Amino acid sequence: MRAGKPTPPVYPFCRQEWKIPAILLVLLFFATFAWGIHLVREHRDQLNMKIFGVLASDAKPQPPLAATGVAMSNPDINPVRVAVVNIAGVNKASADKPASYVSTGSGVIVNPKGFVVTAMHLIQDLAEIQVRVQTPMGPRQYPARMVKVVPEHDLALLKMVSQEIFPYLAIDNVSPLKVGDAVQAWGDPLGTESVQRIGSVEGVDLLEPVQVRDRSLTHLLRTNAVFHWAQNGGPLVNRENHLVGIVLAMEDPAGFIQGYAVPANVLVNHFQDVVTFARKSLTSPATPDPVVSQPPPVDRAPRLADQWWQKVRGLLNVGLGKHVVMTPEATPSPPAVARDPVHAQTVTLWGYTVSDFLGLLFLGFISGISGGMMTMGGGIIKVTGLMWFFGYGVVLVRPVAYITNIFMYGAAMLRYHRQGLLRFDFCKPLIPWAMVGMVGGYFIGNVMSKTAIQWMLGLFACLLGIKMLVEITESRRESGDEAEEPEGRPAHGFLAMLQRFFGTRTDDNSMPAAIRWRHPSVRHGLLGLPMGVISGILGITGGVIEVPLQRYIARMPLRNAIANSATLVFFASIVGTIVAMVHGVQSGSFETQTPLVMAMILTPGAFAGGMVGAWLTSVIPLNMLRWVYAVLMFVIAVRMFLP
Repeated sequence: MRAGKPTPPVYPFCRQEWKIPAILLVLLFFATFAWGIHLVREHRDQLNMKIFGVLASDAKPQPPLAATGVAMSNPDINPVRVAVVNIAGVNKASADKPASYVSTGSGVIVNPKGFVVTAMHLIQDLAEIQVRVQTPMGPRQYPARMVKVVPEHDLALLKMVSQEIFPYLAIDNVSPLKVGDAVQAWGDPLGTESVQRIGSVEGVDLLEPVQVRDRSLTHLLRTNAVFHWAQNGGPLVNRENHLVGIVLAMEDPAGFIQGYAVPANVLVNHFQDVVTFARKSLTSPATPDPVVSQPPPVDRAPRLADQWWQKVRGLLNVGLGKHVVMTPEATPSPPAVARDPVHAQTVTLWGYTVSDFLGLLFLGFISGISGGMMTMGGGIIKVTGLMWFFGYGVVLVRPVAYITNIFMYGAAMLRYHRQGLLRFDFCKPLIPWAMVGMVGGYFIGNVMSKTAIQWMLGLFACLLGIKMLVEITESRRESGDEAEEPEGRPAHGFLAMLQRFFGTRTDDNSMPAAIRWRHPSVRHGLLGLPMGVISGILGITGGVIEVPLQRYIARMPLRNAIANSATLVFFASIVGTIVAMVHGVQSGSFETQTPLVMAMILTPGAFAGGMVGAWLTSVIPLNMLRWVYAVLMFVIAVRMFLP
């Protein structure tokens, strides 16, 4: 035997230490089985299974509303509770206040695809919007995007970025409320519990204005069902659990909360262009909507995870934004007047009221005139008009802008080609760069705040205004109106720099020669990528960037640079439309038909405006048109820079 370590003895299997591992395996098996039972119990509503004799369809119906009462919620099976959501988010940072996460109020789901109606003043100071929803698995939080706001009625429509199906409320906008009718106001302070009060209507169609921040609201309802700040933006429902108003909780000078509500017919009138509402039947007003009357998902009492969330929410620095606005000292008595005639119209065109339909046509017409006169700037008018006058959010504005750009600049490209101005061989290597920039710009714009996008729009409006002033200066010099500058003598200093980038003169000796690049791909990228990025972020054409780039880098004549820019916009917009529509629909940001219908309304007006704009250039002095255009651009810039 060799010297060294002794060989360890070998034992048969039955004598090895197998008992402890076997016991552990058995315990893990039973633990896995028990966990499976737990998961099945927790998800029985989604699986539609009967577990221990309990079915989701066994939910007891909600009893009729009593005359009075206050109740703190126990999230039981309630068709209203499951549609009430909490509005929260990150406050905009300022010099005296850092950004913080706050709960500002409530909202209500009005469509199964996750559209939420709330009060606009609740989201005005939020850089990021989050919606907290009660689900069978406990509270869940979704990011949300602003789809449309109506400042004159303090209303906002949000869309949760999700493809899930949500419980929602049908709207009763056909049965006029009367003084004394029983109603119930709901709110959700933190996304984990609700507050509610049963009361009655105290006033209808109030003509005395109610001040909400810097706006005066009229034709409101007044109710005593509101007692808590969290009911702000929440639903006001009738006996059949139909939505009849959006709550506004207002604080009087004595510190008491007064309850008002924006009537349901107002929000239907303003939001029916972007969301499909479930409404109460006109033929059987006492019968709940058949879609909403289906059993809602079971919302049980808080589980251990929910209780844990409630305990630690203070550690997450969740603040309470007490968005209660002041009311006048004197509370008006309910006048005996008819319903608001402005919002009583029922005629719609493609889901739009007649006024909104004509307004979109007119906006397309004005943007077309701008493009027809000055060959650029129509995109800024269109985008800012959709945001400023109609209140649409960037999530809808950009795909609409991409779609309309395809038609407008496709026609312009063909026109320039017939005129011999388009240099397609020059554009061919730039098109892929413009497409890449468009895709990148679209996703960059998705993470940018609305304020940042507004500031960028304001900046580009300023650039276009400056361009018009430079062209006016050039025309005056060429006509000899400026005695101090002899005709033909080039300008110097800052004016020369502006003329180099924004001017119209192609024979300017101060223009540099075409820049030679060692790698042509770098030159192509510099000529195509910036325009695509700007178009992707803002939805505008980017001509104010592309035309100067082509003139400075490639020494391209002005008319050819404009034609080439239109070509790049056309191809980039095709890619932008595909990406925006696919991503927007798949992420649940909007419904497919919404931007398509809006673009179909804008495009004919834009074509007509383009023809009128081209005609105006032949009958009105060009400098007069430039002055009007410059003033309009500066007005837009000021509006975009304002909060």
